[in-house]
Amino acid sequence: MVKNWKNAVVDLPLTLSVILIMSIGLLGVYSATYGGTTSPMFVKQVLYQLMGIFLILLLARVPFHVMVEYAPVVYAFNLLLLVMVPLVGKTVYGAKRWIDIGPVHIQPSEFMKFSLVLLSAYALGKMDKLFQKDLLLLVVLFTIPFVLVFHQPDLGTSMVYWAIFAFALFFRGLPVRYFALAGLLLILFLPFGWHLLKDYQKERILAVLDPHADYSGSGYQLIQSIIAIGSGEFLGKGFLKGTQSHLLFLPEKHTDFIFSVIAEEWGFWMSALLVSLFFLIILRLITYVPLTLDMTERVFLGTASGLLLFQVSINLLMTMGMFPVVGMPLPFVSYGGSSIITFGLLLGVCLSLIKELKTRQIIFERG
Repeated sequence: MVKNWKNAVVDLPLTLSVILIMSIGLLGVYSATYGGTTSPMFVKQVLYQLMGIFLILLLARVPFHVMVEYAPVVYAFNLLLLVMVPLVGKTVYGAKRWIDIGPVHIQPSEFMKFSLVLLSAYALGKMDKLFQKDLLLLVVLFTIPFVLVFHQPDLGTSMVYWAIFAFALFFRGLPVRYFALAGLLLILFLPFGWHLLKDYQKERILAVLDPHADYSGSGYQLIQSIIAIGSGEFLGKGFLKGTQSHLLFLPEKHTDFIFSVIAEEWGFWMSALLVSLFFLIILRLITYVPLTLDMTERVFLGTASGLLLFQVSINLLMTMGMFPVVGMPLPFVSYGGSSIITFGLLLGVCLSLIKELKTRQIIFERG
């Protein structure tokens, strides 16, 4: 019999960390959307969170390699949704990223993150060697959604796709010198890439260098976010007492800038707890990578941990004024069902794989 959680096939520290992060997120969304009464948005967020938990627990029971074999189907379906966005999508703040299905708004570009992680594990796991024509095909399969999402426009999400590709290649074993070369080429490409950006995207990048240069424009969001985080100090101003959010100084406070609301009302201790929980999850995922038996398992687990690290880091840097505003939600915390479901799918598959890895280890240790 399993005598303690260390020997359990379910990773309790990881699972409990996700639940705690979701709980902190609900506190933030409740406050950010509160207007004298409980907001319908908060009720939706509770339902999204429950859906995320359901998907995590459901997929944790499905054999990992069975799910990976459906990667091409998942990718094709998600790509179809992306193609439909310009045709039937809903435009919000000048960007067409959402599709309405009855009362539900879905963002296919978010789901594509999970699709690409799954596809990377499927494709790279089947390659005998890395440099072959199949790798070129994988590049094409990443480029198609990148182009579609970049033109929505959504610079942040399209940037995430190539981060996924980089993490997948890293855990597949691509030598570090190739990443150094790619970094050099990226630097050389920057002057050309600058002209591909829209004016508001350029303004957001320049705002990081000097947000006060355009105080009421591109720098406003960053300045208010920094004020909110700093004013929370160690203990915070108190639940529902954040002045930046409740006096409407902080835009997008319930989505990409939810961390600012949490930091202002709950202070440094809650912010540190939230960040620690994220990095505990990432650390738990990475520690299982050496236990994998094949490249498919290694690539999926490594890329999933890399994606989570990348997205959490960019969101936190963005809210602290150290990175341009690129529209990147904080997983399981920011308001929105598409992001929660995406990372619920991702962690559900991770838990399925972890269960298999721990089961193998227990069998091996018992001889």
